Amino acid sequence: MIFLIYTISCILFELLYPVPGTISFQAITVFFLPYLGVSTALCIFRSGSIGINSPPLRNCAEEYYFLEKCVKILVPFTLSLQLITWIFIWNNFSNKTTIADFFAQLRFAAVELKSIVPIWLSYPNGLCFAAFCLSLGLFRTIRNQSSLTLLAISVLTVFFNDLQTSGRAGMAFVVFIFLAITFWDWRVSNKQPLPFLVSTLGISIFSQMPKVLRDEYKSISEFFTLMEGVLRYSFSYLNTLTELLGRLPEPNWIGLRSFLPLFNIFSRINPAISRSSIHAIENSQVWGFNNYTIAGELIRDFSFIGCFLLPFLITTLIIVFSSMSSGPIKIAIGLYFSGWLVFGGITNILMMGGFFISLIFLFSLSCIYKFSYNSV
Repeated sequence: MIFLIYTISCILFELLYPVPGTISFQAITVFFLPYLGVSTALCIFRSGSIGINSPPLRNCAEEYYFLEKCVKILVPFTLSLQLITWIFIWNNFSNKTTIADFFAQLRFAAVELKSIVPIWLSYPNGLCFAAFCLSLGLFRTIRNQSSLTLLAISVLTVFFNDLQTSGRAGMAFVVFIFLAITFWDWRVSNKQPLPFLVSTLGISIFSQMPKVLRDEYKSISEFFTLMEGVLRYSFSYLNTLTELLGRLPEPNWIGLRSFLPLFNIFSRINPAISRSSIHAIENSQVWGFNNYTIAGELIRDFSFIGCFLLPFLITTLIIVFSSMSSGPIKIAIGLYFSGWLVFGGITNILMMGGFFISLIFLFSLSCIYKFSYNSV
């Protein structure tokens, strides 16, 4: 369904608006392969489970209290890291003439891999995505004021993390998860989706703040220009994928793109390994920089079979670790999965260090709970 909705939207959008490039049948076929890999894993491992429904508290009270302790530590911790990081950035950034110049330089530094933030701050900052999934899992289990406050703080922390690079990937991840649970609650629990959609729309507008600050949008007409640009960018992934397929087999990176966080972590240890930005190797004629689907990233690393196999393996791992838990932690992993499935199918978010670190953290938390509590 996700594949069909997005593909049809791209085709219709290209007919109605001037989107660069074109969409080929080959690109649509390649774009389908990751979704086929995910669906195959879900069909094979039916005994496992991924869910975002909130179970009765009596069925997961022990795990709820375990998760509540984790969230009450992790959310303030990640927010504190963001505050420390921004103090560090402000004190060490030389040119702060205007707000627009400041955020434009932050964006340029991120693309050029200039290390504004030290490693002991940058990597732990990636836990903000895990904190969001866990706090949302907690809120869906017990809807009280405390869990709502922690959820709001976690969303704000993700926003602050995006501001470090003047980007919007983290908030897009948040929005896609909110859309996924809105659809889930509408179809499964028969809840009225309108209030959730309005809230998500508000968060979506708020998520554009980094670009507004960077490019100094001031008037209503400029705001509509911004929204048009966002839509054109969002529905042109199949155009850039078509362009990429037209110039294969080059470049071929043998895993460098798919496992970019690992390469970048090892490059900190071994200087012989070159560190790379997610934008560093792109020369797109459509947008000028990286705007390829997850299939576009995988096909350069592992050919067509990789477009199917890696999403299959990632889904299998998510099912395995999700099955170790029964309540809020299962929901948190399910929420991450829904965000990765919707957003990750368009942009390969796992090649961004923060998303990769958060997924590993969620897996680790599931293991800690299993061996600490289930073995007793």
